[in-house]
Amino acid sequence: MEHPCHRCGAAVDDGVAFCKQCNAPQIRVAGADAAAHTGPEAAPSPSALLAGTPQPGAIQWSQALPATALGGLIAAVAMATPLGVFGLGMLAAGALSVVFYRRRNPAANVTPAMGARLGAASGALGFGMFAILTSIEMMVFRSGGELRAALLDAVRQSAARSSDPQAQQMLEYLKTPQGLALVMVLGLIFIFVVFLIFSGLGGAIGAALLRRKERR
Repeated sequence: MEHPCHRCGAAVDDGVAFCKQCNAPQIRVAGADAAAHTGPEAAPSPSALLAGTPQPGAIQWSQALPATALGGLIAAVAMATPLGVFGLGMLAAGALSVVFYRRRNPAANVTPAMGARLGAASGALGFGMFAILTSIEMMVFRSGGELRAALLDAVRQSAARSSDPQAQQMLEYLKTPQGLALVMVLGLIFIFVVFLIFSGLGGAIGAALLRRKERR
């Protein structure tokens, strides 16, 4: 059997090491051709290499949920302290959720955007815990009546300061049970937004500080 030389095209018998016309090596070329055919088939594709590898900027929520839950618990408890008044407890809880996540997933490259998402998640969980703790406190200590009285007193003071007929009508509505329920719902929504904003901000700050510390 013969095959053409890869350099000059002359016929070369199989098994001959060099071409008789140009002395080009034939065995080496055959091996290279075989490698060229088999190499790409044996090499894994880029998609196969990336399979199962977390994409940059992706949060592993199986590891993040325990971390954000712990941060949320800190935020909920902080609301019962002076730190909760100024949002410092929520900021700290958002930053700590990033720290807890890094401890559970040391290989994670947490960007400030990822930190903000982790912090916001801890804020949402913290609000839920805060609502549960507040409900338990109201049932155990019977503080629901005191809260209602405080709301009514605030409405009366606002009514005394305003002479606008429409404002007076609105304030009178707020004195009703439906009006008080509306005030409480709006208050809960406001607290929920505060939890998200402050905890998300704390998470972004915590991630930025952590990245700066690791670069040193």
